[in-house]
Amino acid sequence: MSATESVQNWDVRIEDNTVVVELPENIKFDQQTGEKINQQFFVATGQTHVESVLTLLRVEEPLSSGLFEEVKRGANKAAVDGATRWAIYFQEKIKGMAFESNIEGLETKVFENEQRARDWVY
Repeated sequence: MSATESVQNWDVRIEDNTVVVELPENIKFDQQTGEKINQQFFVATGQTHVESVLTLLRVEEPLSSGLFEEVKRGANKAAVDGATRWAIYFQEKIKGMAFESNIEGLETKVFENEQRARDWVY
């Protein structure tokens, strides 16, 4: 394991029946990282009490098409597991607009204001 592999600067947790996925600005977001995040995400959304998802994307770069596919895969699993809403926070809403039109099975909204995203999803 290299030094970069041992540092996990992202987080997947459950708060008040909501799976929260937090990705910091400096994340090295490649396909392998996306798969690792989804592994933890799938465990979290499989909890019987999960109703919604809140993703806090503080990343500066837009998501690549491969990573976008990982996000869609996660959203599909969340919907199958019973989640009904998904709030996505981006520092610049335009970076996340594709999510509102390309995610099926969940009521999805993109926000530039983290508190508004939290208010809507909780």
